Amino acid sequence: MQELLALFNRLCSEACSSNHRRMLVVSGSRDWCYQQVSILTTAHNLTWIGAHAPSGVFSLNNQQCHKLLGQSIDHLVYDAWDGFNPNSFGQSSGCLSGGSVLVLLCPDLAEWPDYDDPEHHNLVAYPYRSTDAGRRFISRLVHLLEDDAYTLIVSEKGQTTGHEAEVPDHYPPEETAPVVLPSKTLDQQHAVELILSQFRRGRRPVVITADRGRGKSVALGIAAAQLSGLDYEEILITAPEFKAAEEAFLMAHQLLPDYEFSRGLLKQNQHYIRFVEPEQAISEAGEGKILLVDEAAAIPVPVLSKLLKSYTRIAFASTIHGYEGTGQGFAVRFQAELEREAPNCKAIHLQQPIRWSAGDPLEALVFNLLLLNAEAIDPEKLVQAYSETSTVIEKLDRDLLTEDYETLGQLFGLLVLAHYRTTPGDLRILLDSPNLHIWLLRCSGMVAGTVLIAEEGPLQTDLVEAIWSGQRRPRGHLLPQTLVNQDGFRDASEMRFGRIMRIAIHPALQRKGLGSELLNSLHTQAKSLGWDCLGSSFSASSDLLNFWQHNGFETVRIGSGRDHVSGNHAALVLATLSESGGVAQEHLRSRFLEQLNYRLSDDLTDLEPDVVCALLQHAGHLPEISSHDLSDLRAFTEHNRNYESCAYVIHKLLFCFLDRVDAAELQVFLSNQDFVLLLKRNLQQLSWDELEQNGQGRKQMMKQLRSVVSLMLEQVRG
Repeated sequence: MQELLALFNRLCSEACSSNHRRMLVVSGSRDWCYQQVSILTTAHNLTWIGAHAPSGVFSLNNQQCHKLLGQSIDHLVYDAWDGFNPNSFGQSSGCLSGGSVLVLLCPDLAEWPDYDDPEHHNLVAYPYRSTDAGRRFISRLVHLLEDDAYTLIVSEKGQTTGHEAEVPDHYPPEETAPVVLPSKTLDQQHAVELILSQFRRGRRPVVITADRGRGKSVALGIAAAQLSGLDYEEILITAPEFKAAEEAFLMAHQLLPDYEFSRGLLKQNQHYIRFVEPEQAISEAGEGKILLVDEAAAIPVPVLSKLLKSYTRIAFASTIHGYEGTGQGFAVRFQAELEREAPNCKAIHLQQPIRWSAGDPLEALVFNLLLLNAEAIDPEKLVQAYSETSTVIEKLDRDLLTEDYETLGQLFGLLVLAHYRTTPGDLRILLDSPNLHIWLLRCSGMVAGTVLIAEEGPLQTDLVEAIWSGQRRPRGHLLPQTLVNQDGFRDASEMRFGRIMRIAIHPALQRKGLGSELLNSLHTQAKSLGWDCLGSSFSASSDLLNFWQHNGFETVRIGSGRDHVSGNHAALVLATLSESGGVAQEHLRSRFLEQLNYRLSDDLTDLEPDVVCALLQHAGHLPEISSHDLSDLRAFTEHNRNYESCAYVIHKLLFCFLDRVDAAELQVFLSNQDFVLLLKRNLQQLSWDELEQNGQGRKQMMKQLRSVVSLMLEQVRG
């Protein structure tokens, strides 16, 4: 134990001299690890992540680590015997200050991959057992730890490696000008100054990007406090959830001690700094309001676009390599929108760490362990290769990824670009979940696209009634459980599904039909696996619905509620692979369309017009329009027949129109506010009083309806 204390003190001394952080691995039996580290608990101020902390030591479990965000801690013990959770490891390590040491407790490194990690239960779907989880993630982790030049490893077997571990170079701060408090770096100060400067000039948005530990959230808090002091009355802060914006509020509270303070609210007289969820921020937009958006990369681009259009003074801040989600794809997905809507937007990237100095070895190690630095293939290389060779689709052998770092990095980097909520935890799922299948689209060996599929079903017979009645919800099996529990379709319990969790094409090769090529190939290969249906569940937008429908998938369900981040309803689509799958899809599709006709005027009255049309277009629901109906339609369009007398006939006309109109023509109609008005009044049955709130009177609306019904009638009859 004394030897361990000496090694710990040595690392502390080296870390303090450079304001860096270091890693100490204690590897052996569980009891031995706890015995060795016990001497540190009396000599140093430790935070312990795990369920077996010694008495008197502050501890959190893996699910509580988010509580550390925004805090600084002296030293950290991460107990991997209680499970190695990539997200909690990243969150807790990011809170260590310069001069500190992270102590990792784990089984003997040679035996660690075979240890039945408690975290395995998060990787397996019922009825898989924890022992069915893969061992690839930990195998890769061990290799990287042993290969790291700055990590010191102490083993129960008497081996201590890293005695001669290199001392990293120290990079003194490059700042030459004094920092104006309360900012802690010039980067942070310049970010605050940029926000204040841009907001004084009207519609000039700001984008702040940074790696973790650079103080971007605190910069938002400083800016909010200073803006409130400049007599801006209402300042809104939004983020995917409140904990992501908590640092900003704590900083603003520190600078505004006279303001009343409660969770998500600072108030003094008519001045407010208030937290709102993204969708709420859209509805609350108004003249003179300021909006600060934290962790913008974890908010879908359609929501960001609405926020950008709704606020003249708005700032977006995003972590590039984050532990709760990634911002690497933020610029790719949102840059075009910014350039189009706000050419006067200015951006700043915060580089200088606040808690430690540049060149920190622990930051580099954590980036490698969790693949926070993963990048998709260079777009220029990929485009050049695509112009010279054809693509190849292959099913991936995940065992090869533990050594093929290039493919793993390109694959995970592509997933990072494609989805706003990709976390380090997804890396462990990617490598170790037993029911996961991965296909790659390669171009000259480079990863150009991918699809990740979870194999689901059949459900155990003795669980079906409990799932149907809502008494049980076993882990996994999203598609069959949803169909059994929410749609009452018990036959889904006997079927095998391939649920498409992610599909991604490199941004440089999008809109070339490669996504469809990947799905077509998958459709053929999936039949050989004995699946009955392919399916997916996603946040419904017209673009996505049209993509899936174009590739042979039918919408069979749309959820009632909206996701609090994306602001959209969830859709479920299926494509048949077997005879029983075809019967199920036809039954579910028919019921869905029957119910949708009613639900549009019940729980889906707020569904966007383009989504309504995407769900109903080419639905095959063709009511017959009789000569009597045509006479009524002419009376409505050419004479003074009132709307209510013809509402049902117009309803039938809408279904016929949506079945016949092509995509380009439909977009023309959707840009016509008369058509949108008709959808809201006839399909979603908003009252005249509700529609008049948009500023139009009944007489004007009747004129609009007669005009658009006339156009639709020409389309259907032509």
